[in-house]
Amino acid sequence: MSFVNAHFVTYARDLGYHPMAAAGAFSLIGASAVIGSLIMGHLSDKYGRRWLLSASYHIRALGFVVVLLSMGVPALGIPPLGLATLLTGVLLVGFSWNSVVSVTAAYTSDRYGVRNLGTIYGTMFAVMPIGSGFGAFLGGLFYDINGTYAVAIWSNIILLLAAMTLVFFKGETRPPELQAAEAAA
Repeated sequence: MSFVNAHFVTYARDLGYHPMAAAGAFSLIGASAVIGSLIMGHLSDKYGRRWLLSASYHIRALGFVVVLLSMGVPALGIPPLGLATLLTGVLLVGFSWNSVVSVTAAYTSDRYGVRNLGTIYGTMFAVMPIGSGFGAFLGGLFYDINGTYAVAIWSNIILLLAAMTLVFFKGETRPPELQAAEAAA
């Protein structure tokens, strides 16, 4: 999401939108992130975590595809699809943004228990800023090299599809000590 934080307003301005429209669209990300976090967190409590975490990545990838379509895909003969398309993509990206956080926390506790949750989750969030820094940097570098954010957006889509696939096909096994504790309870 560092790509979105660092580059979205510039991206929207490059598409010809007024700075206020770009900033307004960016604010939709935050609003839909709150909604996505609450809905997906609630659903993960009812229906399981792994497939909803995978679905969150899928929704974000779909959102980036829609954002990409808003600027058009000349190689495929797709013209720019306009502001409504951009806003739809932004809503999807935002919805999935924080939903990953809430579902990941619950999934991690389900998978590894709560005894070491602080260490595991803390390590995950200590490492994430490194990836975020690279994401923002590479988005800018790709833009400087190509004059477009298309490569950065495609990279996001590919990485999100990989994450979606890895999470979806990861087994639900838990460490033996957690299985034993559950059996005894």
